[in-house]
Amino acid sequence: MSNKKIDLTIEEYVEMHKKGMSDSEIAKAKGITNQQLYSWKYFRKGHIRRALEQEAQQEIASTLEESETQVTSQETIVTEKTQPNSAEEDDKGIEWLKREAIHAHKLLTEKEQECEEKQHMLDEVLTRNEELHKEVLVLESEIARLKKLVQELTNQKERYSDTTFENERELRALRMYALHKLQKDVYGV
Repeated sequence: MSNKKIDLTIEEYVEMHKKGMSDSEIAKAKGITNQQLYSWKYFRKGHIRRALEQEAQQEIASTLEESETQVTSQETIVTEKTQPNSAEEDDKGIEWLKREAIHAHKLLTEKEQECEEKQHMLDEVLTRNEELHKEVLVLESEIARLKKLVQELTNQKERYSDTTFENERELRALRMYALHKLQKDVYGV
């Protein structure tokens, strides 16, 4: 893995994520590997979570402002249309405003639930990402251990090969000696 500095801020990541870009697309856009991005995110997960929460709160606030603006503009229209001397029309206007307030409250509640669901999903993704990161670290250490074991076994095999070669040479010499001694004892030469 390259040790080059990753040119990515938390704000850039949140903005790209908000645009719907996946982590793979973000990594590709920034010219880094997925693993580098995962490591970068792992060490900044708290900051990223807070930034995403702020984005969600801003979205809720803007939705609430839009709802209030709609209610205010509709109140203005109602006020312009209603006559101050008509109590029945005032009651209708009040009922209409109540319904609009209830509707705006429902929209706000739905948005809050949606944000909570997204936060829960984000927490699950970050937890899974952390688990995978730990698993990668374990596997990397296991790979390093196995490479060391392979090197030790290779060295041991080389020592055994050298020993076997020397033993075969000694065995040939002993056979030659035994054959020569046998010929001398048998033929007396």
